[in-house]
Amino acid sequence: MLLGAADGFAQQPEVLRLPDVIGMAQLRSPAYLRARTTYENNYWQYRNFKAGMLPQLTAFGTIPNLNRSIERITLPDGADAFVDRSLVTSAANLSLSQNVPWTGGRFSFFSSLQRIDLLGNNTNSSYLGTPFSVSYFQDNIFYNRFRWERQTEPLRYQEATRGYVEQLEEIAIEASRLYFELLLAENNQQLALINLANTDTLFRISEGRYQLGKIAENDLLQIELSLLNARNRLAETNLDLELRMQDLKRYLNLPNSQQIALEVPDRVRFFEVQPPMALEQARKNRRAVLEFRRRRLEAEQMIAQSRGDNGVQLGVNANFGVTQRGTTLGSVYVNPQDQQTLALTMSIPLINWGVTRSRIRMAEANRELVEVNVQQEEINFEQEILLQVMRFNMLKDQLLVAAKADTIAQKRFDVTKERYLIGKISITDLNLAVQEKDLARQAYINMLRTYWQSYYLLRRLTLYDFDRGVEIGVKMADF
Repeated sequence: MLLGAADGFAQQPEVLRLPDVIGMAQLRSPAYLRARTTYENNYWQYRNFKAGMLPQLTAFGTIPNLNRSIERITLPDGADAFVDRSLVTSAANLSLSQNVPWTGGRFSFFSSLQRIDLLGNNTNSSYLGTPFSVSYFQDNIFYNRFRWERQTEPLRYQEATRGYVEQLEEIAIEASRLYFELLLAENNQQLALINLANTDTLFRISEGRYQLGKIAENDLLQIELSLLNARNRLAETNLDLELRMQDLKRYLNLPNSQQIALEVPDRVRFFEVQPPMALEQARKNRRAVLEFRRRRLEAEQMIAQSRGDNGVQLGVNANFGVTQRGTTLGSVYVNPQDQQTLALTMSIPLINWGVTRSRIRMAEANRELVEVNVQQEEINFEQEILLQVMRFNMLKDQLLVAAKADTIAQKRFDVTKERYLIGKISITDLNLAVQEKDLARQAYINMLRTYWQSYYLLRRLTLYDFDRGVEIGVKMADF
């Protein structure tokens, strides 16, 4: 079917099938670019989380720090005095840290070397070295943030992955909608062209028959009116065709000058979808299933956090290492002295007028609300899939009936036209046959649209291709 017939001789149109249009939309449409960018953001956010659970090695230092100033210092007898200072300080540090997911704390290994160079009359250098220092810090041993994040963050990333696939299927649904809108507009234009040509031919024949006195003037006026209506209808379909063409080209990011032709997707391989299998695939593949699990976990996390932050809090900060000072670099590594610190911090709310209990109760109430909402959404989730399966399975018979009706209506019009030409029927019967032919063709294309959009909607609801019998996943080679 040729679109843009006026330019058909200047440029051969590119014939596109429905899968071609969907494939193009899933690679170049603005909706695809938004979906891809969103997925990449979630991907790198998850990579950032994974990297945060790995050891972090950091080197930092100050080389050098020159200080020439007059500063106030406190003398040994307690008096203050202003003295000249002239020195250069340097420092080099190496830190290796690691989050501890099993406890919620943080281990760190630290090594440093400092040097002070006094300037002026009494020039000398001194060193302070810490060959190693091992520390552990945890601000609250009753709440482990890492334990919950290790459960929720992978779910969040899997949600993003499945959400990206669902967005691709939504693009397929939108592309098929635009495809059939353009196909229907093209069909209406073709029908308008054919009807105008037929009406013009019948009007010329009717003029001759009227001059011979074989038909009344009323019949001639009626067919002339049909000719005028056919011209108006053609102008309307031309405008609608141009609008639908621009909609599809804009969605596919095609240049306006490119000529395309659409193929009627009437080669349908029918198959029946079993509701239990559809539910099984949806529970296995859909983003919503992971979202339900994550929301329940986050509600439990809020309770754990409320209890850990609002009750008795106990923190620990421990350090063990060795250090030494000296006037030469080598001396700081000879007979180093031990250094240890251990601090336990405690916070006990004595009187807070029920704030602690109210926050815990709020978190528990939120968990109950989340559970109620998730249960209802799970019911809606299953009902939506079952209803869509029922609708899809019913479309086979409806599509076959629409195809047969289109064929019968076309044959009836051909017979009616021949009978009108030999004067067996009136112009009213002919106009009725024309209307039924056009309506039957439109109904057939609309039923094709309903079938294919229902098919792609079923794919989105289950992330499963029932035609090929495979799950629909992300093409990781694209990332």
